[in-house]
Amino acid sequence: MPTGPQNTYPYAVPTADNWMDRDNASERQWTRLRARPAGQDDPLPRLQAFRADGVRAGSELARQNGRVPRVVRYLLTHEQEAAAQFEALELVCQARHWLVRDELCVDSVGPAPLEDRESLSAALGLLSAGFADGLVTATYEHISPDLGEYEQFLKEMAARGWFVALALPETGR
Repeated sequence: MPTGPQNTYPYAVPTADNWMDRDNASERQWTRLRARPAGQDDPLPRLQAFRADGVRAGSELARQNGRVPRVVRYLLTHEQEAAAQFEALELVCQARHWLVRDELCVDSVGPAPLEDRESLSAALGLLSAGFADGLVTATYEHISPDLGEYEQFLKEMAARGWFVALALPETGR
């Protein structure tokens, strides 16, 4: 018979062979290795700030010209998921008091070079023709999962006086 205090809740005491403890220790190790100072190595906060500045500037310019900012919606998704995502984009635009173009620009080709996407080209055509001031999409991955390509796209849009708005910001905040 064992001597000493008895533990009435043995499941609360971690043991060396507890798989959850090993899993958590492994996760802590990898999380520590991935950890970076905020804003130093991670380009997403910088890109989010750049994009947000573009949205503010584009919206202010439209309002200075006496009109509501106009946007075109764009998605890179499967056709089956597009309707629900377009509705979500519509809600984002309503909350910001933007006028939404009727065109639904959706590419279902999967990750493809920007120049090979017909609907993205159509959306950019609406912008260049002056029918819209900005492009709204769900996440930056709908434009490009490659951050360098995404940054270049943002810079080209800003150089032309257009903006990119996201339903979900780059950093998830």
